Amino acid sequence: MDPKDLRSADRFVADERLSGNFGSASITIVDLGDQGAQIEHTQPLRLGAKGRFHFKGADIAVSAQALVVWSHLSKRPNVDGKLLYRSGLRIEEDIEDFGDALRKLVRGGVIHRDVGALERKRKLMAAKEQEKWGKPVMKVLGSIEVPPDQALLIQHARERLRLHPDEALKWYNRAKYALADDKIDAIHYREDVLAVWEYLERSVDLSTIVKVFEKK
Repeated sequence: MDPKDLRSADRFVADERLSGNFGSASITIVDLGDQGAQIEHTQPLRLGAKGRFHFKGADIAVSAQALVVWSHLSKRPNVDGKLLYRSGLRIEEDIEDFGDALRKLVRGGVIHRDVGALERKRKLMAAKEQEKWGKPVMKVLGSIEVPPDQALLIQHARERLRLHPDEALKWYNRAKYALADDKIDAIHYREDVLAVWEYLERSVDLSTIVKVFEKK
């Protein structure tokens, strides 16, 4: 692989365990991308929490400000019989420096491209959409309140994309393509709703995002 070929959809894994920190929490890295990482940890992390994400591979130190965009408790215990939390981090600052550090890790043989990641993600998304087929895409939430941490996460994403219109357009186009690819492009959502949905890695229901937007 050409180490310069670091696209946002690519995922990278390490041959050996990579440990680090997110804020004060000790974490283990599951995989990396040029805009974020998937991590495992023993203590829960709050959605929308910001912190310094850093780790070291060989002699290469990686550090960037990141945001927790999703988090859940694993369904299966690890080799030690423990249930761990798995969370997704999105790099919020120092994105270029983070990408440069990944390229150094690739050249140093610390991480390598996970060639099956895109196909696994495609199959997972197809399965989820197939499960929803025939059901309304948007749920009626009625009087159900959106959890404060989830609402804060959505508001943060919205404000960030308002400040970065080029980035917002990129996420919107990705979301629109995904919906069209699953033959539900006839449903017209506002551009900012779709952009936030894709920015948060589709971890929050579209209906929840709309509900938060309508409160503003």
